[in-house]
Amino acid sequence: MVVSDPENKVYKVPTKQRWYLEQRQSRFALMLILPSALMILLFIGYPVVYSFLLTFSQFNAHQVTWFSEGLSNYQKVLNDRAFGNAVRFTLLYTAVYVPLSVAFALFVGVLLQQVKIGTAFFRSLLFLPSVIPITMGLLMFQWVLDPNNGIFNHLIRDALGRPDLAKNWLGSLDTVFGTLVAITLWGFGPWILMLAGLLAIPKDFYEAARVDGATHLQEFRFITLPQLRNTLTVVITLQMIKALKIFVPIYILTTGNPAGKTQSLYFLVSKKINEGEQWYAYASTVGWVFTFIVIIITLLTTFFLRNRRDRV
Repeated sequence: MVVSDPENKVYKVPTKQRWYLEQRQSRFALMLILPSALMILLFIGYPVVYSFLLTFSQFNAHQVTWFSEGLSNYQKVLNDRAFGNAVRFTLLYTAVYVPLSVAFALFVGVLLQQVKIGTAFFRSLLFLPSVIPITMGLLMFQWVLDPNNGIFNHLIRDALGRPDLAKNWLGSLDTVFGTLVAITLWGFGPWILMLAGLLAIPKDFYEAARVDGATHLQEFRFITLPQLRNTLTVVITLQMIKALKIFVPIYILTTGNPAGKTQSLYFLVSKKINEGEQWYAYASTVGWVFTFIVIIITLLTTFFLRNRRDRV
């Protein structure tokens, strides 16, 4: 360790004194970290460990019979039809929502990159849905799509003169999935990351491509997409995790209906917990199976995207 005195003379700190200073700094750092570490252990670590141990146990009459069930809770969950429906809905929703949200975000980002007049206005306008509380926005859509008094059906019946096309958009098996996907796309969240990635691409690349006679499609394919590979990896991963964890739109708009066909895994956990303490072990097991599914899908997606990025 080297320090300077007021006369700018440099000298080495003795080894013993240096060791004392390093120990003092380490203790001070630990004192700063300790409150946060204790909070994390108390409010995150303990519930996580408790819920995992509960998957091998049974909870009845305010008492836990630890390790009395073995793997039977996991077998019960895997054989449950409600769990199977929740897995199918969650994976199907993720498979549809993620490509659409990423493609739409990329489309919006490219459009905003081309805007030269009123840039701040259009960016603020598109950012507005992110400012509106999600509950308020979903309640607005619920009112607009109300089968009896909603504005959407009113326009179809009266303005278009097609009463046969008016439907219970959130209550019919034929329309609920598409309606749910369309509503959750409304927030456009990823376009901000996409725009940031697009603005980071050097303009010299596009100017050189235009000199060589490249079309807009060729610029997009050979410049924009390769330069966005890191941003796309982040956006796809975040959107996939968001889709797998969908809960609030289902809770407000459909409550898992019709016929339990819109229950996600996240919603199923919440539903079982609210049905009574006899379902606590089951809900914990569903939660951990869901966690394993999210981890596996996220790792596979990241591995696939990194391999493609390395080959580009």
